[in-house]
Amino acid sequence: MLLVFAFVLSLFAGRLFQVQGVEGAAYSQEAIGKRTQQRALPAVRGQIVDRDGVALATSVQAYDVEADPTNVKDADLVGRSLAPIIGVPAAQITAKIVAAQEKNKTAKKPSRYLQLAQRLGPTVRSKVYALKAEQRSGITLRSTTTRAYPSGAVGANIVGFLRNDGTPGAGLEVKLDDVLRGSDGREVFEGAKGGAIMPTGTETITPAVDGKDVQLTIDRDIQWKAQQAIAAQVKASKADWGSVVVLDTKTGEVYAMANSPTLDPNHRSSNPATYVNQAVADAFEPGSTSKVMTVSSAINEGTTTPSTVYTVPDQIHMSDKTFHDDETHRTWHPTTTGILAKSSNVGTIEISTKLAPATLEGYIRKFGLGAKPGTGLEGETGGIFAASADWSGSQRWTIAFGQGIAGSLLQMAGVYQTLANGGVRVPPTVVEATTDAGGDFVRTPAPKPVRVVTAGTAKKMMSMMEAVTYEGGTGKNAIIDGYRVAGKTGTAWIPKNGGYCRSCYQSSFIGVVPADKPRLVVAVTISNPHTGSHFGGTIAAPVFKEVGAFALSTLNIPPSGSTSPVPNFGDVRK
Repeated sequence: MLLVFAFVLSLFAGRLFQVQGVEGAAYSQEAIGKRTQQRALPAVRGQIVDRDGVALATSVQAYDVEADPTNVKDADLVGRSLAPIIGVPAAQITAKIVAAQEKNKTAKKPSRYLQLAQRLGPTVRSKVYALKAEQRSGITLRSTTTRAYPSGAVGANIVGFLRNDGTPGAGLEVKLDDVLRGSDGREVFEGAKGGAIMPTGTETITPAVDGKDVQLTIDRDIQWKAQQAIAAQVKASKADWGSVVVLDTKTGEVYAMANSPTLDPNHRSSNPATYVNQAVADAFEPGSTSKVMTVSSAINEGTTTPSTVYTVPDQIHMSDKTFHDDETHRTWHPTTTGILAKSSNVGTIEISTKLAPATLEGYIRKFGLGAKPGTGLEGETGGIFAASADWSGSQRWTIAFGQGIAGSLLQMAGVYQTLANGGVRVPPTVVEATTDAGGDFVRTPAPKPVRVVTAGTAKKMMSMMEAVTYEGGTGKNAIIDGYRVAGKTGTAWIPKNGGYCRSCYQSSFIGVVPADKPRLVVAVTISNPHTGSHFGGTIAAPVFKEVGAFALSTLNIPPSGSTSPVPNFGDVRK
C-alpha cells in the first residue's frame, strides 16, 4: 500500500515539476495572453482660435460608456437603468449586450469590450458610477474629449464641425484634419475581472500625440458683426443668400467671412445647404463691381485717363446685340470717372473697345479671376472665366461690364485689395499660424504678392472709386461718417436655364476704407432679393456701411484727415 501511495505521489511530483519547471513559462504566457487587454489613448484635438486667441473650436472633457459583456449578469436590468442616463432606448442597450454575450460563447477569446455611448458630457460620470456601485453591472467609463464651439455660429462656415462620431464634417475641421487630430496612443495591460488593470501585471504605454492648434486671421467680433448685418438684410429682403468679406488691404488677411444662411455647429440643422461657405464656394456674375478691372486695365495700358471724355448714348449696338444702360438717358458726355460713378454699361464698353481681348483677359487673370484664391477653405472655387480665344462676339463686351464671367465674393474682394494696395495683389489668407512641437505658434508663410497695375494706376482708380460714393454716384449709401470711402456698386442678372432671369438679381457693393489711407476692403453681395430694392447701391451698400464702421472702431483705425475731392463726372445730366 505504501508503495502504491509513493508511486502516485511521485506521479504528482513529476507533473508538478513538468508544469512549474518545464512548461511553466508557456502556461504563464498563455494566462497573460488571456488577461491581456488593450485600449486606445485618444489624442486631444487641437483648438481653432481667432487672431486674438479666442477659441472658436475646442476639445472638452467627455466620457464613453462601455460594458464588459462577461461581467454583465442582468442585461435587462442594465438596459433599463442605463437608458435614461445615456439617452439610448433600454431595449437597444439590452439587445447589444445580449448579442455580444452570445458571440462570446463561440469565441476563442471572449471580448470584454462593448461601447454603448460616445462623448457624453461630464454629468454622466457621477450617474454611471452610482449605478456601477449599486448593481456591479459591468459598466465602465472611459475618459475622452468631445468638440465644443464656444462662439456658436460665429465663424461656423469657416471652422466647420465634427460629427457625433468624431469624424470631421465640414470646414477647416475637414481641410486641416491632419493637423488638428494628432495621433492616438495605445495602452496594453493585464486586466483583472471588470476591466481594471492588475497592479502587478505587465503594462505597455505608447503615449498619444495631441493635435496642433490653429490660429486664424479672423477677428471674432468683426465676424460676429458681419454675420448679424448680412443675416438681417437677407431676412429683410427675403433673399436666397448673402455674404460679407472683410480683408486687410496690405496683407490680404481675412478679418471676417460671413454668410447667411449659416449654421451653429453645436446645434446643426439637417439642411446641408447651411454648411456651404458661399463667400468662397458660390461663383456669381459680379456685374458692375468688375468694371474697375476694365477701367484700370485701360488706364494702365494708356488708352484712357480719368478725365477722358466719351460720347455715351443709353444704348449701343455691338456684335449683333444691343446693350443698354440701366436707366434711360439722353446722350451723355461723361469722363471715365463719370462712367464709373454712374455705372454706365455703354460707357464701359466704349472704354473696352481699345483693349485687345487677350489684353483684358490677362489683366483679369492677374486680378485673381479664373483661379482659386488658395486659402485652403472647403469648397473654394476659381470661378468661371473662359480664355479670350473662346469668347463669343457679345461676350467680348459683356465681360467688360461683369456678365459672362463669374467669381466668388472673396475673389472680387481681392480685386479691390489690389487697387487699395498700390496695384499689388496679395492672395488672401485665413490660417495665420499653427503650433509647433513646443506649443508655440509658427506663422504660415506669407503668400507671394503679384503686381497687377502700376501704383499710379491704382492711385487714379482709388480717386475714381471715391467718386462712386459722392453725391450723384451710385454708392452714396456706403458713406461712413468721418471716413473717405472708395467703392463700386454692382447689380447683375442671375443666369438661369442657359439665359438670364431678368427679375433675379445679384446685388453687390465692394469698397475700401479709409480711401485716403486704405486699411480695409469690405465686400457685400446679396443674391436674388425678393422684396424692396434690388440695386447694389441700396441693398448691399448699407451692409458695407454697418460692417465697415464697426470694423474701423474695433481695429482703432483713425478717421480720415481730409475730405474727398470733388470729382469730374463730365456731362451726365438727365
